[in-house]
Amino acid sequence: MVRILKHIAVAGFFLFVTIALLSGQAKGTFEVVRISEISSSSDDMAPVIMSDGILFCSNRKTNPFFTKKNLEGVRLYELYFAPFNEEGEPHSPVRFAPGLIRDANIGPASVTTDGNTMWFTRNNSEGRRLGKKQPNRLGIYSARRSGSQWTDITPFEYNNPEYNLSFPYVSADNRYLFFCSDMPGGVGSYDIYMCENVNGRWTKPENLGPVVNSSDAEIHPFLHSSGRLYFASDRPGGKGGLDIWYSSLIYGSWTKPIAMDEPVNSAADDFAFYAAQGGMQGYFTSNRHNFNDDIYSFESTIIRWPACDSIQKNSYCFEFIEENALKHDTIDKGFRWEWDFGDGTRATGITADHCFSGPGIYDVSLDIVNLITGGIEKRLASYELEITDIEQPVITSPDTVTAGEALILNADDTYLPGIKIDRYYWNFGDETVATGLEVSKIFTIPGRYNIQLIVSSAPDARGVVREFCVCKDIEVSANVK
Repeated sequence: MVRILKHIAVAGFFLFVTIALLSGQAKGTFEVVRISEISSSSDDMAPVIMSDGILFCSNRKTNPFFTKKNLEGVRLYELYFAPFNEEGEPHSPVRFAPGLIRDANIGPASVTTDGNTMWFTRNNSEGRRLGKKQPNRLGIYSARRSGSQWTDITPFEYNNPEYNLSFPYVSADNRYLFFCSDMPGGVGSYDIYMCENVNGRWTKPENLGPVVNSSDAEIHPFLHSSGRLYFASDRPGGKGGLDIWYSSLIYGSWTKPIAMDEPVNSAADDFAFYAAQGGMQGYFTSNRHNFNDDIYSFESTIIRWPACDSIQKNSYCFEFIEENALKHDTIDKGFRWEWDFGDGTRATGITADHCFSGPGIYDVSLDIVNLITGGIEKRLASYELEITDIEQPVITSPDTVTAGEALILNADDTYLPGIKIDRYYWNFGDETVATGLEVSKIFTIPGRYNIQLIVSSAPDARGVVREFCVCKDIEVSANVK
């Protein structure tokens, strides 16, 4: 007996998802490496990415016969610059703009995109001009590049000898200046503030409020091109000590901060996060190694794939044709062709279209039924039909969402038989990533975003990891009020 089974929409079809075979262990969200080329036995912190290297602070000893200290005998911080080598790694740091100040701490700093203006922290007075009991508060200053020199040192107009202003960060468009202060009226011991540049003048500092700021300390703000504000805090809920958190501004309100996962955060102090604009690689500071502040590089392991397959929709619909029945397409009036699909449903006719409710094994048969008795006169065909889902990762989510609203994405319908799944990675197409079977994402800017789901297997006996990638477009509409 020969039968023909014609699929209307192919079910049980194996989707050849783009697969990567990787040797070694399954990766985490980030790879973190201590930059030994610039780390010293002293404290090195607060890296800033520039076009040709990184700027950072250090209290390292540069002269075997002389060390810069304040009146309390504490070694002072200075700015250092480590140029990128041919491999793009920072190395061989040298003192940066040594003439900016003497006998006082300087840094951290922030440099405008064009590289011509630097905002930096320093003591308001050179330490040796004050008595031992006089507090030397921190203030924010700016300087202009003139050739190889930095000149025109100008104090920030909101500096105050009664409290500290520090950790300045100027946004990439030069519109916003974030900084930290213990000025009166704050939420905690040290809060993040923001000023806006309006017609060349900075507006009055605005506290970011009790969602971003807490009763503890918030320091080292950094605004990424994805819209996330990264900062460090010793608030509860982190891994221990200072941890790196992030929040986004959604229609005038900051979202609840989220602590970064390991290995960026650790049980040690982790702070001064600085990522390249337009990417998820950069540097941060941690004292996880020998209790010294060192600079670490990080890079997202959730690489955006050049191309991923679109998700195929499972369909369980078929057209049934029995070849022997076609050869005898007429029967006596007292009889009829009748299909039994093995799922409790039947259809009449020499051919039939039928949709099953889902995957399974179904006993399908074609009978000649006696119309008088209702019994089967002859069973012309009988066979077992197995239907399976398409083998692929699956993104389950709405197709549209409003900017500022939480979009829930789930990979629970992923069907990869024989694969032991180790991780689910998400790349949202806006320079942000996440891991997990179910994730929540807030888009702040309307537009169409191509979301990639990368499913990674556990290493097999040879240490090979397999990765599968699918994508889905999400339309983010404006929040019209």
